Amino acid sequence: MMPDVIGYQVAGAVDSYGGTTYGTVTNYRARIIGEQKLITSFAGTEVTSNQTVYVDGVIVAQPTDQITLSTSLLNSSEDSAIHPIILGAKRIPDQFGTHHSTLYLG
Repeated sequence: MMPDVIGYQVAGAVDSYGGTTYGTVTNYRARIIGEQKLITSFAGTEVTSNQTVYVDGVIVAQPTDQITLSTSLLNSSEDSAIHPIILGAKRIPDQFGTHHSTLYLG
C-alpha cells in the first residue's frame, strides 16, 4: 500500500547566512498522490495542496521542515518539485493509537 519512499528532515537553526540548517534525513515508506485539495494550512488559512503524502510513521511536521521526494516519482529534477513546501499535516489515530501521518504539499 505504500510503495514510495520519502526523506524527511527536521529544521534546525538558522546559519550566519540566513539559511536553515536541517537534521539527519529519516526515510519513510509512503504513498504519494498527486491531487488538488483544499486544506487548512499551518497558518490557519485555506490553501490548495497539490500532493497528499500518506506516511508510514508518525511525523510531527512543521512548515519549516524539509521533505525530499524521489525524482523518479516526479519525473522532474527541479528543486521545488523535489523539496515541495509542507502546507499542512495531520495525524489520525485509531483504536490502537497514532501510527500514520498525512502531509499536504504545495
